[in-house]
Amino acid sequence: MAATCYPHTPMTATDPSWWDSFSNQPYRIPAAEKPRGGWPNVREYLAIAATALARAPALAWRYQALEPRPSQRDAASFVGLSVTPDPAYDTAVEEMVDELGVQELLVRVPTWEIERIDQYARFLERLPGRRFLINVLQSRDSVRHPERWREQLRVIFSTLEDRVSHFQIGNAINRTKWGCAHPGEYLRLLEIAEAVRREFTGVRLVGSSVIDFEPLITLRTLCNRRRYELDVVAALLYVNRRGSPFRRQYGVFDLHNKLRLIYAMVSLGTRNARRLWITETNWPLLHTQPYTPNSGHPRSTVDEATQARYLKQYYQIAHQSGWVEKVYWWQLINPGYGLVDHRGGALRKHPAYHALKEIMHGDLYRPPSADPRPAQR
Repeated sequence: MAATCYPHTPMTATDPSWWDSFSNQPYRIPAAEKPRGGWPNVREYLAIAATALARAPALAWRYQALEPRPSQRDAASFVGLSVTPDPAYDTAVEEMVDELGVQELLVRVPTWEIERIDQYARFLERLPGRRFLINVLQSRDSVRHPERWREQLRVIFSTLEDRVSHFQIGNAINRTKWGCAHPGEYLRLLEIAEAVRREFTGVRLVGSSVIDFEPLITLRTLCNRRRYELDVVAALLYVNRRGSPFRRQYGVFDLHNKLRLIYAMVSLGTRNARRLWITETNWPLLHTQPYTPNSGHPRSTVDEATQARYLKQYYQIAHQSGWVEKVYWWQLINPGYGLVDHRGGALRKHPAYHALKEIMHGDLYRPPSADPRPAQR
């Protein structure tokens, strides 16, 4: 698609003051303002420790016993992409989704934009034939006002249930800036979602929604005695802000072994079905401030060619493990980490855009090749 001119509108009138519309996430909370003290926090961390100690032997056995089983899923059901409604780009999104051939789409619906739910419904109608995952975004207001959260879920489910079956509850729940001071607060949000979904016959809950590799938090969300059932486990699994999927964290956990550990937890969970989706991943790009969420410094970002190479490796590794049903890239249009740059009044496709297209047309099934070059410095 040729470069097409569009207005540059990074902010909307509905953005709350705490929301960074460039990087599409809340602003970072100063350390001094984070609510870390108090008995509820201590109690939750004790629960996390107790869960880890109780489950460690079974988890270690399961981790060792798991063997890769290359997936039989085709690219159309495995490759997902996040898209965002915006009147300035909706037509372009339709064209690019068609060009890429992606069938699995994730759309975020912030609870603080509940009055715009009909606009989200109309956006879904612009993309017929696609399968949607709706990610319901929480805020601190969701925790403080559970009845408001309950009604917001009811509105979202009732408006979209004819078009959508799966709803991911919460996002990055282990990051305080997203509203939950500790995992226990998120578990309460899940319990409310469980109660609301029983009013609807076709609603399926997707959750855990832990970002990055924090296995103790993931284990806590899957192994407990709370009152909810997840139909699918969602992980927002970033590998490393600049390292390849083959790079090891703690000397052991490259992407393959991270997926192995997370799926071992999924298989032992008491609150979930044995299904795992990766609902967010990307690599932020150098020199893309303010769109890059981590400052755009060379030590925490990659160049465009590297991003494209890592994208392919990620999808290939996840597919060949057989432990993951879907992987969603976050997202289509964003200069800082997406597939398309919209700065300067035109849409420019990053190399990662073409890499995803190649994945859709055959490269998914090729064995991933390790990057022969050292990580960027």
